[in-house]
Amino acid sequence: IQPFYTLTVNEQKAKLVKKLLRRFPDESDISNSISHVGNNDDDGIHVFVDCSNIIIGFYNRLKYNRKISPVAYVRQPPISYHSLALILERGRTVARRVLVGSNPRPYASERDLPDYMQEAQMCGYEVNMLERVQKLKRPTPRKQKNGSGNGYATTSGQSSGSETTLSGVPVVAEQGVDEILQMKLLESLVDTHNPSTVVLASGDAAEAEFSGGFLKCVERALSKGWKVEVVAWRDGLSQEYRSQRFVNRWEGRFKVITLDDFCEEMLAVYISKHTLAF
Repeated sequence: IQPFYTLTVNEQKAKLVKKLLRRFPDESDISNSISHVGNNDDDGIHVFVDCSNIIIGFYNRLKYNRKISPVAYVRQPPISYHSLALILERGRTVARRVLVGSNPRPYASERDLPDYMQEAQMCGYEVNMLERVQKLKRPTPRKQKNGSGNGYATTSGQSSGSETTLSGVPVVAEQGVDEILQMKLLESLVDTHNPSTVVLASGDAAEAEFSGGFLKCVERALSKGWKVEVVAWRDGLSQEYRSQRFVNRWEGRFKVITLDDFCEEMLAVYISKHTLAF
């Protein structure tokens, strides 16, 4: 996959910042967002990233933009995690940054982290990488009242979400990734004295294998006085978060931010080699 336009890394970051300023005209901190990535403040926002959900959605959107079949094989294009961090943080002070994901390579060490995970560490993110496991995938029980909502295909090399329905055949898949990210989010709710803002990069609202899912965590945060931003790709965004009833209930404290318009600025292909200073 090739970029639509050829820019240096600095030109592409500047283009992204201009887009963010147009999208969020009331957020004055965006102008300084590049220099703020990696900074910490105990009173800042809390950012949680479901790595596979974001990465798979990125690949899917790049294909869509180029009219490539969703099932066509293409070499995985590089993603700029720094650009994703700019979108999530937008120059605001940050108290906590957490990314949870899995490595498709078995028994991978920290030195074998994918490039975007290494870049996340450079941006100040706590990276939690789990090994994928072989297990019998059973049909997911029908959800009760809450928790319908999109992840992506979760086996055979990539993993995200908790509602894939397969027969009892052995597959290699993520296990516990959603639950660990949810635990990290709940830690912030418990340990933070004054409610702040949760930025959750995942559109999945389904029940997880061993928990009530992200939706329950979002509702807990909102009920405790926190603000919540759900950042996701349109085709991976749960109907639960789109529901007007849900939006109206938490009006002023809940919003959805879609990533689709920033996809090309997240593609890490530039006209010259670069080294970002964090």
